[in-house]
Amino acid sequence: MADESRIFWVDKSSDSTPDNEKTFLGGVPPAESADAVAESVPRMSMREQFSKHYDKIREWLDAHSGRSGVVLVAMSRDAVHGAAFLAAKEDAVSTAILGRHSEADLRLQEDASISLRHVALLLFPDQGTSRGIRYRLLDLRTATAFLDERGKRLRALEADGPAFVQLGRYTLLIFPTSEADEPWPGDAEPAWACVPDRLYLDEVETEEKAREWEADSDRAWEIEDLPGLSEPPTLVHNVAGPQMAVHELVDKEESVLGKILITSSRGAATIVLGRRAVQNGILLGRSRRCDAGKILSNRTISRVHILIIEIAGKLYAIDTASSNGVFRDEEQERATRLEPGEKLSLSDVATIELRTG
Repeated sequence: MADESRIFWVDKSSDSTPDNEKTFLGGVPPAESADAVAESVPRMSMREQFSKHYDKIREWLDAHSGRSGVVLVAMSRDAVHGAAFLAAKEDAVSTAILGRHSEADLRLQEDASISLRHVALLLFPDQGTSRGIRYRLLDLRTATAFLDERGKRLRALEADGPAFVQLGRYTLLIFPTSEADEPWPGDAEPAWACVPDRLYLDEVETEEKAREWEADSDRAWEIEDLPGLSEPPTLVHNVAGPQMAVHELVDKEESVLGKILITSSRGAATIVLGRRAVQNGILLGRSRRCDAGKILSNRTISRVHILIIEIAGKLYAIDTASSNGVFRDEEQERATRLEPGEKLSLSDVATIELRTG
């Protein structure tokens, strides 16, 4: 499973023995919550953190310029805790899992409000266009999700330019790179001026917002309605994350897309799939936040073991930093196309199979 398109660095100076037995499903312990941290220590703005840690950020951006991909930097007011580069592939998704678990690609262990497997970064296949590299940051159905730079809690976002999010006490910088990148300025202030403004396009609307939009839908955008933005801005879409754990993920007006057959020593279960469910993502594992948890309650199955999601029109099965892996024909897979009739093994105790008939 070696993959040269994945380069990670994690600060191990404060590394301690991993505790992979504690996770929080219903809420965060008040004394250790991100809100408690924010109250006790004034939070620096994302711009202030960018400026303070710019030397290390620049090091990563310049080191991976000239390649199509995404640089990810995890920082706080005090330090840069980890960084990653994911190269874009022409025909497959690139992935990274962030959380407290020792198997996570970026291990963010100093905040107990972060789940063992908290978010997945999914890098879309490189289409070779001038649009830029598209990615999705996806909450793995945790208690706290993540915040955008406006302070809005999100389950997922999708963008093709730089974005900043708050994950517990950490700020995540997500920055696409390309073959046409210029060297970054030596100083933080001119560098910040090179970061495009973010324009958030909220795609997950409430019924009240929908009514407001319908009442105003015939109006054209006027220049005075738009915020002052750099040219061009990063368009950040607030999209839905994985559905809540149920056994039939089909909306009333949807046709059935297919079924996932899950088999283990504890029995068998079938999850009926609709289009929206696979676009948002489906989680399988032994945690109660996952689907078919009773069937997958063997201890060798991770709490959140695998994500099934549609990216760019293709259905993928993505290993969410499981302890014992996902296998196809005895080959361990990190992210693989899920084809009808083919079986994947979770650890060596369960199988999943896509059926479309």
